[in-house]
Amino acid sequence: MKTKIKILTILIFLMLGFFILPKIAISADQDIIITEIGAYEKSEYEWLEIHNKGSESVDLTGWKFYENNTNHKLNPFQGDMIIEPGEYAIIANVGEKFQEKYPDFTGTIIDSSWASLKESGEEIGLKNASGEIIELFAYIPCSKTSLQRIDLNSNDYTEANWQLHPTSNSAGRENEFSGQDNQDNNEPADDENNSNEEQDNEEDGKENNIDQDKESEDNNQLKPNFQQIVSSGSIVINEFVSDPADGEEEWIELYNKNSFDIDLTGWIIIDGAETATKLSGLIGSNYENRFLVIEKPKGKLNNPGDAIILKNNNNDIIDAVYYGNWDKHGLTEDNAPVAKKPFSTARIFDGANTFNNKKDFVVTQTPTKGGPNLITLLESEQKQETSNAAKNETPVKIDYKEVIRINEIYPNPPGSDLENEWLELKNIGQREIDLAGFKIQDNSKMTYKISAKDFATTIIGPNEFFIIERKTSGLAFNNDKETIKLIAPDDKIIQTVKYSESDNVPEDVSFAIDEEGEWFFTTTPTKNKDNIITKLNHEPIIEIYCPKQAFIGEKITCDASDSYDLENDLLNFTWKIGEQLFHDVILQTYFMEKGTYLINLFVSDGQAQNKESYKIKIIEPEKEASDAVTETKIKKNEDGSIAITLQDIRLLEKNTKVVTRGVVSVLPNTFGKTIMYLAGSGIQLYMSKADWPDLKIGDLIEVSGTLTESLGENRIKLSAKTDIVFIESLLPPMPKPIKIADVGESTEGWLIQIQGRLIEKSGSKFYLQDETGEVLVYIKQNAKISKTDFTEGDELIISGIVSQNNDIYQVLPRSMEDLVKNHEINHEESLSLPQNKTTSSVLKYLIAGGIFLAMGLFSVFYNSKTKKQKINN
Repeated sequence: MKTKIKILTILIFLMLGFFILPKIAISADQDIIITEIGAYEKSEYEWLEIHNKGSESVDLTGWKFYENNTNHKLNPFQGDMIIEPGEYAIIANVGEKFQEKYPDFTGTIIDSSWASLKESGEEIGLKNASGEIIELFAYIPCSKTSLQRIDLNSNDYTEANWQLHPTSNSAGRENEFSGQDNQDNNEPADDENNSNEEQDNEEDGKENNIDQDKESEDNNQLKPNFQQIVSSGSIVINEFVSDPADGEEEWIELYNKNSFDIDLTGWIIIDGAETATKLSGLIGSNYENRFLVIEKPKGKLNNPGDAIILKNNNNDIIDAVYYGNWDKHGLTEDNAPVAKKPFSTARIFDGANTFNNKKDFVVTQTPTKGGPNLITLLESEQKQETSNAAKNETPVKIDYKEVIRINEIYPNPPGSDLENEWLELKNIGQREIDLAGFKIQDNSKMTYKISAKDFATTIIGPNEFFIIERKTSGLAFNNDKETIKLIAPDDKIIQTVKYSESDNVPEDVSFAIDEEGEWFFTTTPTKNKDNIITKLNHEPIIEIYCPKQAFIGEKITCDASDSYDLENDLLNFTWKIGEQLFHDVILQTYFMEKGTYLINLFVSDGQAQNKESYKIKIIEPEKEASDAVTETKIKKNEDGSIAITLQDIRLLEKNTKVVTRGVVSVLPNTFGKTIMYLAGSGIQLYMSKADWPDLKIGDLIEVSGTLTESLGENRIKLSAKTDIVFIESLLPPMPKPIKIADVGESTEGWLIQIQGRLIEKSGSKFYLQDETGEVLVYIKQNAKISKTDFTEGDELIISGIVSQNNDIYQVLPRSMEDLVKNHEINHEESLSLPQNKTTSSVLKYLIAGGIFLAMGLFSVFYNSKTKKQKINN
């Protein structure tokens, strides 16, 4: 009996290990969510923002980004693959391109690779290393700015929980929404201070207890929530019989070229006498059901000639076929041929449409009602084909540059790019040209060769147009920058067309050539028609300087004179403060009450208007600060900069040009490649280029730059390494011993030393406590500090820089030497856990203890059994 109890005990603890531990791992994985989508960016610059909303670190090694029915690998580019609690990270299409556009971002960048995120919305997701779906949903359209998640704990993927960024994006930081009181920085927030920006958000993930299996099942059903667009020519009249055999009825066959089913309720077909046949039901999108036959349409299709017109439920013409002698505006030469009984008139290729009925249709002896067309030419037409072939035996040498050209490009249509994107060629010569064998090549060197099998005809007459759609060619034109070449059959380049747009080309705008041979973006696309140039106008670009803080009654100046317009149009400026309006490029005003005021600037070029908002804080004059500045010996240099000591530099206004001296306390690449620190009344130095001179800790240097602020922390912004002048080498600066309660605004930027007990350790975050309080010690990756050398309960002496991250002050150690165990203090050992541990941490201790206990019981059991065997032997 005792033996059975032992075995049962062992099995219980083994079950704990096998069943509880995996659930903990999966639960932590579910805390990784997608919080922002940068599909509006150029393809190479696209990105996603992910966030760890839980309380445990999550390793993304082996994870996949799911998009376009493809699992895209994730690889570390900047930082590691471990996402700390509260951390935001970026999954970039091309890590190098994201870093190029956002050089100040030094948080985690994970490199991936995909073709392009659809601005109109598509299904995306995340899968963990085991292939389990962590999140899967279809996002809503986002063509202008990034798409942001509102409630991080909600699985609602509609507009109720996702909103466009009001201006651009908030990549790598907490999402920003219209009307939200967000931090207002003069420059992008760099992740040197932002890598643990959401430190107080660790508890948010605990409320999400949705069962993973159910969530995956639900998400698999999600589809993009936007209306499918049925464009003209995407459903065509494909075949018809107007003179049926005796005992048979007239019929008309439709063909759906779209990639989605369409409800034809409310659609009609009318003949030349305007007799309407109402349609209903679905026309499919699969090869087997994309044909729909209308039996015995109302009215009568005249044998000599008639019109067949298909209209949607908005009375828009989707397709029209004119055949025989039907007189359309005095024209009959482009009509489709007449089929006598029992033959049909059919498109040469199913769905192929050049919008010229004569070229698209032939008479076939083999009607195929409700199926793919089978063309069996009449004897008379076969002889005509043979005659035409004989005439073409002697080729005529042609200078293609004089007869064929790219006429218009439509890179960013509304709705589906795949269905609606096109390129237009035009015959500008005096004779017909067969385009078979011509090639179109895009910027990626992808090439499409025009083939007769893809079109009803490849022959283009004088002044006629030829449309090459993306779904035929497979060419996807970039919305920002593209080079397109037209290449003749002999591989000679006929024409090269280039376009570029600082932002994406707006929807429903084409790039077209005018009568003088000049190319312009036009807001009037003209598919299969002569080009109409309605030039695209851009919003003015606003450049504004305004102080962030001023005293009551102090005159402030806000200057927008650096704003400009891409079309060089005259600009009009309107400043708005409350209900007051000011019309000038420079605003000068003052405020008589303290508070935070919103200043709006509207700039118009007469056609388009842009808006920029700015906040200014008005405070009461502080006598001590005023006296301090007055008493400080300030030397103003010839270039307008102010020479001042580090001790007094914080008394100056932001955006003041300064010259100061200090001793190097932190080298570049310790906390991030764009920052370093000076000691004493220390301060951060920032250079976006990261082009630093060779320096050592202890070097006395003089710096020239601009006093700015990022995430609440003061910094001096430098332009180049020439802004740093080496003075002399001194001894390395000594950290100033302080109490933990003194870590704050008064010691920001200082090199300090604190002493206390490690009460909690979570990834890169250490929490140290002394008798005065508790402080966060954040371990930067570049500092190369081994976190595993320290355990909770250790007494530590820590040196480092006091850094501000919005409302949080933290200590940043520079290297392993800055963390020392204090062996002089001995605490009584205790088996109790720290009181501030989370439930999951407690569970870990219990599981670990249980496993060890099981191993011990097994050992006892095994030894006891062995002894019995020896005795029996």
